[in-house]
Amino acid sequence: MSWLRYAILRHEQIDQPHFDLMFETAPGSALATWRAQHWPPAPGEVLVRLRDHRRAYLDYQGAISGGRGSVWRVACGTYRPAINQPDHFRVEFDDGRVLDLRLAPDGQWLVCSPERCA
Repeated sequence: MSWLRYAILRHEQIDQPHFDLMFETAPGSALATWRAQHWPPAPGEVLVRLRDHRRAYLDYQGAISGGRGSVWRVACGTYRPAINQPDHFRVEFDDGRVLDLRLAPDGQWLVCSPERCA
């Protein structure tokens, strides 16, 4: 499988600052996006799946139109998709780290580790 791009953005100047985790799912695709309270997220943390975002966010930093705050890149690079299913998204980053997200029965996305969500 080929390497794809990702970006982690800190979304600030809004009521609830957070991190946006954005991933290409195919070359040239829109970005699958999750909201996290921390970067990197810890096992057991709940992430919120957002609508797919425009590819421009892979490279963009700055103010967002309509008074929706601003974003600053805290990480970016390439990753290999290990699993990309409607209820399971696992990526292997170019530095060797792994992020494993699973959709729980209650509709929440959980960050998993080998011991959790198995």
